[in-house]
Amino acid sequence: MHNFFPGLIVGAIILQVAIVAPSMFRTLDIANFGKSIRAIWPKFFAMIAILGMLSLITVYLSDDLSIYHTLIALVSVVLAVICYAIIPATNRATDEGDKKTFKLLHRISVGFTIILLIINIIFPFLP
Repeated sequence: MHNFFPGLIVGAIILQVAIVAPSMFRTLDIANFGKSIRAIWPKFFAMIAILGMLSLITVYLSDDLSIYHTLIALVSVVLAVICYAIIPATNRATDEGDKKTFKLLHRISVGFTIILLIINIIFPFLP
């Protein structure tokens, strides 16, 4: 059971990044794409944070898991919350044409999402 929530996190990230976002980008005009992305991404990061919290609870209740599992679950929550929290600033930078700030915040979000993907992939392989 303790691998369930990290697996959901991995699946959600792959679905969002590999299927949902590219499909929307190819099929929607830029205005509707922007509206849709602004509706989806906060929910995406909130969902990842909730799944991370459920993973943390599962790890806590399990006797056979290591500190590494606890750290991955905790980092999953923290990174998802940070990504969620920077969304308003990212949107504001886009609206104001502040490309430098947008680029920085977007890189943080993408980087944290990649970290979330990798650490949750390795979760079941840790001692």
